[in-house]
Amino acid sequence: MKHLRIPLLAAVIGALIATPAFATQTRINSLSGGEKSITIRDQANIWALPQFLPTYGNQVDVDGTAGAKYGTMSVRYSLTDAATLLLYGASSPWNGKGQIVNTTSVAGATAGAASGFTPTQDPTNHQFGIGFGTKLGESMRLGTYLGIGGHNASSAQEHSNTAIDFNVGFGFNLSETNNLDFGLHIGYATFTDQGTQGDLYLPNGLFNVGLVAKGEFQVHQIAKLVPYFMFSYDGRGVAHTADQLGNGAKQGNATLTTLSLGADLAISPAEGVTVQPGLGLMYRTSTVTGNPTPVPPGAQVTIATLDNSSSDIMPYYGFAAEAAAFDWLVLRVGARQTIVRTDIGSTAPNGAPSNEQHTSKVLNTVTTGFGIALRGWQIDLNVTPQFFNNGIFAATGAATGGFAADFAIVYDW
Repeated sequence: MKHLRIPLLAAVIGALIATPAFATQTRINSLSGGEKSITIRDQANIWALPQFLPTYGNQVDVDGTAGAKYGTMSVRYSLTDAATLLLYGASSPWNGKGQIVNTTSVAGATAGAASGFTPTQDPTNHQFGIGFGTKLGESMRLGTYLGIGGHNASSAQEHSNTAIDFNVGFGFNLSETNNLDFGLHIGYATFTDQGTQGDLYLPNGLFNVGLVAKGEFQVHQIAKLVPYFMFSYDGRGVAHTADQLGNGAKQGNATLTTLSLGADLAISPAEGVTVQPGLGLMYRTSTVTGNPTPVPPGAQVTIATLDNSSSDIMPYYGFAAEAAAFDWLVLRVGARQTIVRTDIGSTAPNGAPSNEQHTSKVLNTVTTGFGIALRGWQIDLNVTPQFFNNGIFAATGAATGGFAADFAIVYDW
């Protein structure tokens, strides 16, 4: 059975109060990431809740949260005071590193591996998108965007894919201080991959859907409660057509369902200061089945269950804090502890014994960062924490492989 993979919660997730002007996914990553992308008021909100686009009009930015090749660039232009147009280019959420097929299950299995398929890994899978957000009167807001991406690496054989992502969001104010917002995501993909022996792999259903809901409720003069709920379902299927010998019937199917819920308490004890503790619970479950062995014509197909309803349950708690050290400089820190309990069940093919695995682990993470404002420019850095105790390498971070894990630059006009 594949090696167990337990990703950090911050990489998995998909207080709305006054904060400094800095606003990027890099900023969110430096504040512990994860659900903070929807619970802290930030331009990063627009990717799950596009109804907030009018809040961040007349800006251009680059956000290198996945490195120089895979960052996001976007332009947000205010058509009116209530309507904003978005144009962006980004690494596709289905990116070219095998993710069109190979989303990893809780146990580390994939639909591709279940079918004996190794997808072409082309790093040029990028996406273009367009979006629009508007305010509907004084109390309602609506937004949407559509992204289309893919790549073609065909030569003697065909290796190509296409992915489409659609988001829509709606929100409304319950009062001057309380509100609710909802977001829906739908993704669809297709691909063609032909091997050197005439093998042809085609999709057998590549689909994902997600739902986000969050609220904002004033509970004190300087504090708001921000509850949230996130749900996602991801299904990947791949099928192998007959090869030159007539062998076929190889296939793989994987599903991954994730549910998160929790709440942050957003505290603003002074202007430009945010302290935001929070706690939550995430649950994931997955199943992967398939047949990786070619089957002669007329032979019976045996389906192996590689990942039989494996699951994670992950309670987590932590905080994010930022405050202005100077008019032009904001300091940030985030911390999180996650308790991960994993149960893995697998059924081996051909009557071999089944396997079960039960593990628990505690993950502790600390994040740090800076925000710098200079004459309309905003620079965010998600700083490698070792920078603060790295001795003579502190100026460059050379001993840790870099000074900042992520960066972003925004210009307002």
